[in-house]
Formats: sequence, C-alpha cells, structure tokens
Amino acid sequence: MMVLWLILGTAFLSLSTLLAIQPDAIPETVITILGGVLLAMAGSTIVAFNLLDEYQPPISHFMLSLFLVIFSGTIFLFFPNQGVALPSIEGDVTPQLATISLFFIVTFASVWTGLLFYWENPAHNRQLAVQYFTWLSVLIPLGILVFFIAYTILEGASVITWDFISSASDLMRGEIGIFPAIMGTFSLIIGATIFAVPLGVGAAIFLNEYAKRGWIKQAVGVTADCLWSTPSIVFGLFGYVFLVPRITGHSTLLAGQIILAAMLLPLTIATSTEAISAVPDEFRNGSLALGASKWWTIRRVVLPSSVPSIVTGVLLGIGRIAGETAPIMLIAVASNTSAPNFFSLSPPYLRLGPLFSEVDALPYRLYSIYKAGVGGSIQEAWGTALVLIVLVLMFYGLGITVRSYYRRNRGW
Repeated sequence: MMVLWLILGTAFLSLSTLLAIQPDAIPETVITILGGVLLAMAGSTIVAFNLLDEYQPPISHFMLSLFLVIFSGTIFLFFPNQGVALPSIEGDVTPQLATISLFFIVTFASVWTGLLFYWENPAHNRQLAVQYFTWLSVLIPLGILVFFIAYTILEGASVITWDFISSASDLMRGEIGIFPAIMGTFSLIIGATIFAVPLGVGAAIFLNEYAKRGWIKQAVGVTADCLWSTPSIVFGLFGYVFLVPRITGHSTLLAGQIILAAMLLPLTIATSTEAISAVPDEFRNGSLALGASKWWTIRRVVLPSSVPSIVTGVLLGIGRIAGETAPIMLIAVASNTSAPNFFSLSPPYLRLGPLFSEVDALPYRLYSIYKAGVGGSIQEAWGTALVLIVLVLMFYGLGITVRSYYRRNRGW
C-alpha cells in the first residue's frame, strides 16, 4: 500500500505539471477515472487500518490524509471540469486552476498516507514527520521556481537573438528590441542601490554602535517595517506628487531611482542592523584593547565581518525593486525611449543629462505588451521576461561571489 500511495502521489504531481503547461491535456473522462481510483485507494486503506494490527498510525494524521483524498476524489468524480476562463490578448485560455490545486493536495495527501504505513512508534513518527515536512517545504518552492524558470525559457528562448537584445524597437520597420529597456532597468537598480545602501548601512551602524537602547531604535525598527510593507503604488504616488514637480515636471530616471531607493532602504536597514549586531563583541573588544579607535574598529573589523549578511539583504531588496512596475510607470518610464548614456569620449566624460530624462524598463515593457499590446507580441513578452529573470540572477550571482569572497578571507 505504501508503494501504491507514493506512486499515486508522483503521478498526480506529474499531471499537475502537465496541466500547468497544457490546460487541455487531460480530458474530463480521465479526471473522473482518477477520482474513482482515489476513492478506491481510500477505501482499501480504511480496510487495512481495521484489519492489520501492525498498521496503527496516529488517528489524527490518518483521518486528515484520508479526508483530503476522499474530498479530492469526490470532486474529480462528480465535478471533473474545474476550468476557469481567463482573457488574454491572444484569445481565451482555460487553465485548470482548481484541478491543479487539487492535484497538489492529492500529491501531499498521497505521500503522507503512504508514509503512514512506514510508521512504527511515536518517536519514529515525530522524526519522520519532521523530515517529511522539511523536505516538502524545500522541494515544493524549489520545484515551483524551477518550473517557472523552465517554462519562461521554453516560451521566450525562441525570440532571444543578438538583435533583440542589442537594438531598440522600430515600430515603423516592425523591428523589436529591448536594449533601451535593459539599460533603463540597470540604471534604475544601480542608482537605487547607490542611494539606499550607504544610508541603510550608516543607519545600522548608528543604531548598533552609537545609539543607546531605547525608543530611538524601536522607532526606527517600526518605521522600517512599515515602509517595507507599504504598497509600491503608494511610493509611486508620492514620487508623482512630491518629486516630479520639484525635479523637472515630468518623468525622470532620477525620480525613479530615488523612489526605488526608498523602497530598498528599509530592508537594507533591517538586514544591516541584524548583520552588525551578530558580529561577536570579542571582535570589537579585541580591536579596542589593541589601541584602535571605535571608528577604525567599525570600519576595519565590524563591517567586513558583516558584509556577507548585508549583501544578502541588499540582494533580496534588489530582487523586489527590479520587477516593480507601478511606481516607475508614474514617475520614470515611457515607451520607445532611447537607452541612457552617461559616458562620453569628449569632455565632460560623465553626462548627467540622462538622469533628467525618461527611460524604458523591462517591467514596464512587459506591462505595455500585456495591457495594451504595444511593443511586441506575446512571444516578445516572454523573451523580455526571460531577460529580466537573467538580469536579476546576475545580481544574485554577483552578490554570492562577494559574499563567498569575504567569508573565505575572514573565515567567519
């Protein structure tokens, strides 16, 4: 029975993946048959529970798993069509949203029911439960992430060419390119990081090394949490009302960088504070005992030791702001703009003009295609999404490299 339940769980996991890729791949007749199989398996398990003396799992776990199986099997048997029609720019798609969700529930319940046959004693039960839920909590998000990335690659790889990446769109000639959007996204992320990281790390140093414990630290912590949980559109509205009229009166790259920096700042403060407070006091005391000043100790001992954790927090924030559309569409971006160019071969070599101009961005390009059908077809949208994912992964890779370097050289 255990093997049958585990095989059934694997089958339902595969079917849910198939439905996610091809909504009409499984006919209603097959779903009805699967419902009957689930009910038959549940009935045989109840019989085994009553007849086999060596099979006596915890009754609460047994009842929960069988309830999930019987509930899902009944739905499949009597209501096999759980499709939901959703509009898209290429027509109607009918993903089996409810069926996919039930398939995931059956996968969990089937594996859980199969493992119940393996339980022998309460101590082993608890250990197995911990291991099972640990692996489940790791594998399910990892599987969803792998599926999401793989599906994006399958859909978008066909349009990824050098011209698509390195050129701009020319609607008159029917040419589609995302180079201005790539450079605009880079400019927004790098500018926001330059604004937010020094302020965030400086605030963390003040809170940990100079400020006394009391209301100041609590107020900063509560404020950072509130800012981090504030909807992004609120940041965009603030930038539209407060920043845009005071800079140029129209959307600018600088306004977008400042707003994204405001979104990145609270997480930078929180993670930097935790990272600096995690540095052992022995490091500080040893440096001070050798005659170093407090600022030298912070700069040469505390900060290098906390860099890996600070980098991790900054990367989490960059992963969020890289895909933000709502705030930047109000204050920074516009379609069919040229790529920002900050460097020149003639004096002055650094040009600040692009900071006060509109830019394009990958999230806004995706929004334009899906919402208004402007800037390319659905395939170009998948290609743009793939480039955006690669861009975020590049930042993650850079952060992991920096973190590994400091850990290897500091040994802590």
